[in-house]
Amino acid sequence: MQDEDGYITLNFKSRASAGTSRLTVKPAVSPAWRPVALSLLFLCLGMAVGLVTLGIMLFIQQDYLHIENGNLSEILQQVAKNFCNELIQKTVGHKCNPCDTNWRYHGDRCYGFFRHNLTWAESKEYCAERNATLVMILNKDILDFVKGRTSFIRWIGLSRQKSDGIWIWEDGSALSKNVFELLGNGRNDQQCAYFHKGKIYTSLCEDTHYLICEQKANPVRIDQLI
Repeated sequence: MQDEDGYITLNFKSRASAGTSRLTVKPAVSPAWRPVALSLLFLCLGMAVGLVTLGIMLFIQQDYLHIENGNLSEILQQVAKNFCNELIQKTVGHKCNPCDTNWRYHGDRCYGFFRHNLTWAESKEYCAERNATLVMILNKDILDFVKGRTSFIRWIGLSRQKSDGIWIWEDGSALSKNVFELLGNGRNDQQCAYFHKGKIYTSLCEDTHYLICEQKANPVRIDQLI
């Protein structure tokens, strides 16, 4: 019994020791997928930042190109206008005319010299029906142009509301004495003005004269310059 009990006891301890050794917990080790996941995360963030930066750059470039194209179109149109004016002044038989029939091209405007005896108000309405206004002589260049093309008395777009009021052009700007002096007999009831041989005179608005209309010219077509 004793030997048998001692054997059993010894065998039990051996098994217990073996079981204990098998249940020993190993130190925790970081899984291998974590560095890979972190690398992919940083890569995705980098790509997202890169795409946003690229989108901003493309947007800025498109705006820049749009501005450049707009400026280029304006420059080409201005060159075409200048060349068209040269053709009109010095060449016969050209096709360049950005104005309607019977209108004269100068600068970027079209001028219509009409021989209709109308009052100032009727003349203003006549021009408005043609998408135009009575002519405004705002500088010496326009003054010389108009003076060289008519010798008749013609209504212009200059008037005043009151006898002691300021003389105003059709666009709302005041008459500049640097261009010319307003002539007349000093009557307070003369509220409208006409042009004659390079000078401007006051007149009764109910008088009848010829007229000059002006309107913005159409864009110059490049094919008309060839």
